[in-house]
Amino acid sequence: MASKYRRSKFRGKSFQGQDLTGMDFSGADIRGTDFSGAILRDTNFSRAKAGLQRRWAIILFLFSLLLSTFSGLLAAIGGALIGFLWINETRPQENVYVAFASLIVLLIFFAIAIGRGISNACIFLAVAVAATVVAAVGWAGIVAVSWTGITLTQSGAMATAQVVAVVVTGAVGLLAAAFSTVVVTATAAVAGNIAGLIAVAMTISAAGAVGGAVSVMAASVDTIPALAAGGVAILLIMIAAWVSSRALFGDYKQRWINDVAIAVTTKYGTNFYRADLTDADFTQAQLKNTNLNQAIITRTCWFKVKNLHGASVKATYLENLQLRELLITKDLHNQIYDGWNLQGVNLQGANLQDASLISSNLRDSNLQGAELSRAKLVETQLDKTNFGGANLTGAYIQDWGITPETNLNGVQCEYVFMRVPTTENPNPCRQPNNWEKTFSPGEFSRFINPFANLHKI
Repeated sequence: MASKYRRSKFRGKSFQGQDLTGMDFSGADIRGTDFSGAILRDTNFSRAKAGLQRRWAIILFLFSLLLSTFSGLLAAIGGALIGFLWINETRPQENVYVAFASLIVLLIFFAIAIGRGISNACIFLAVAVAATVVAAVGWAGIVAVSWTGITLTQSGAMATAQVVAVVVTGAVGLLAAAFSTVVVTATAAVAGNIAGLIAVAMTISAAGAVGGAVSVMAASVDTIPALAAGGVAILLIMIAAWVSSRALFGDYKQRWINDVAIAVTTKYGTNFYRADLTDADFTQAQLKNTNLNQAIITRTCWFKVKNLHGASVKATYLENLQLRELLITKDLHNQIYDGWNLQGVNLQGANLQDASLISSNLRDSNLQGAELSRAKLVETQLDKTNFGGANLTGAYIQDWGITPETNLNGVQCEYVFMRVPTTENPNPCRQPNNWEKTFSPGEFSRFINPFANLHKI
């Protein structure tokens, strides 16, 4: 009964809210499957293929390509508008000032997008445009009054309107170029989450091609608008390529773009929202475009899962990128994890040799068969931790926090150290205290008794 789902196809199916405890979905195709709110304790998803169904992947990619193309057009038009201010002879002095200021603000926006992230760049742009518009309107009023006297004549009103029109043109061009850059970057990240860096290149190239076409058309009017449109198109390609690729590779500064891309691509992917995945096994599963938001993932196995970076994992311990990598590789040997919160994680069979876990929280975690030789478990919290079959030879267990619920059945241990040696007191208090002797099979558990639970299986 439990294995009836093995290697089956469940694309687009719904198991919402169902109790599937202990079921075997190993090797199954669960792309687009809805497991939201389901009980999936001890369920086997090893080598399962989750994510988007092919039709949704194609639809989202084509939509990204179309939106990016339109944004490339809009960006080039925005650049051309700024360029046209330079050749507009209606109010040449104001035109130059506004065009120059718009270009400066746009370049600063691009620089912040690369150095500090798109979200910070958008905040800067909003503040800069608001301040510029306020200052420009005030300046226009002063100019109008100074030209027409205290009484605002018809010519004064026209002068004010012309100045405001110039400012609005610059602001529209600036916002069009900046907004399009954000959209192209986001759509490139969406495409990348679906089909990788080749899709990123295709999306950005489409935007750049349309921007280049606009610059060619602008050249028939004047060289300056053509150069402005072409320059903005080139910058758009460079910025979008850099930011979207950095977002895909987990750059924290570009996290906002990555969050947007993942939110879009996981909407129609495999859904584990608020599912109970306690003790579930995802070994070598494909989890790209999967929604794991608010799922219960206590002792869930993530060993060698693929593309977990493309899944949405909000309100879970998988938000910690370093911890996520450790759970995928299970290679923690000779590393320092002092004070880490590892509660409820699955490190079954992990390599923790020579690792330092001083004052770490390993409550309710699975360490069955783990290699913990010479590990520092000083003041480590180990309530309900499962050490079944683990190797604790040479571990430092000074003040470790085991309880009657800690499982030490089948632990392999020849000797332990009761304290960490220091310069003042180099004696590690080895047990057995005779350095020529070792614990016989099962003796370590009896030595630790009554603090360990010796009845669990």
